[in-house]
Amino acid sequence: MTRKSVLYFVLATIFAWYIFIWCKFHFFNKVYTSDEIKKEFTTLKLEAPLYDSINIRGYSIKYITNKKNYSVKGDEFGKKKPYLVLLHNSDKNAGYFLDYFKNKALNQKFHILAIDRIGFGNSNFKKLEQKNSLFQQEEKEFGNMADYASGITVKEILNAEGQYMEEVRIVADGSGGMAGLQAYLYENISFSKVFLFDPDLSDRFLLSKVLSKIIISPVIAGVFPRAYVSKQHDLLLADENKAKAFEKLIKNVQSCENREASNNGYMYPKGFKSVFFFGLSKKEQDRVQTISGKTNFVFDANYVNIYTSPDEVLKTIIANDIYTLPFNRIK
Repeated sequence: MTRKSVLYFVLATIFAWYIFIWCKFHFFNKVYTSDEIKKEFTTLKLEAPLYDSINIRGYSIKYITNKKNYSVKGDEFGKKKPYLVLLHNSDKNAGYFLDYFKNKALNQKFHILAIDRIGFGNSNFKKLEQKNSLFQQEEKEFGNMADYASGITVKEILNAEGQYMEEVRIVADGSGGMAGLQAYLYENISFSKVFLFDPDLSDRFLLSKVLSKIIISPVIAGVFPRAYVSKQHDLLLADENKAKAFEKLIKNVQSCENREASNNGYMYPKGFKSVFFFGLSKKEQDRVQTISGKTNFVFDANYVNIYTSPDEVLKTIIANDIYTLPFNRIK
């Protein structure tokens, strides 16, 4: 093969990859509006969930909710539904969880929240008109406070949706797994359960990190779909948490579990668990256990596609309901 042929082949490969990226992250990556959701659910003769939002340090975080606890009557304790929080991977958005809102069993049992993580779906950094604003340091979607906003989002949305003592189940996969562990860090409450399906905890290759940094550079970012650029930002944030912050995240869960399961704990039995890993590689399981020891966490080889199998997710949650206080268990 001549040099010219090799050059043509390389250019054709790059062009094909570029077209694939645009197809996957723009043309085939559906982002729903409230009107579209309402229309789809009306056609199915179902009650439509709503798009709502909160603002965190200049970030406008959107989420889909069925607001089930808004219609529950009774006292604060034991009457409201548990919360189910859904966190997507870095190539999706909250709209990929619409099947949860169409599922009768899930809607009866949970107050469901599907979150558009920063840079995905309808969440973005809301640029303010005033130049000397408190949020001037951001100036872009993934600014200086993006990691903080990503971690505290679940807590702030739960507060906005009225969560008090109700059990919270957080379900995530892929890079959303790090967001799930961060959410637990900011929650730091004994009634949070985090279910991580095929979580991406492995350190990426150096070339992958370099590619991500190239893609997010101001010169290059403009020629790629927003969702793809956001993915690279998200992966780079996850890289930081997989490295220097990972031990802190694992030890936070360990200390919470040990505290609740101790003799001085509040009602929880010995062996209390709050974070569950599904489909984790043996290498990553060993990494977690090197930090925490082998008495914490639940590891299961079974993998569930959380977007297409909401019933299987429900079964998984119920199967681990023994770690939930009796008055918060799923009936």
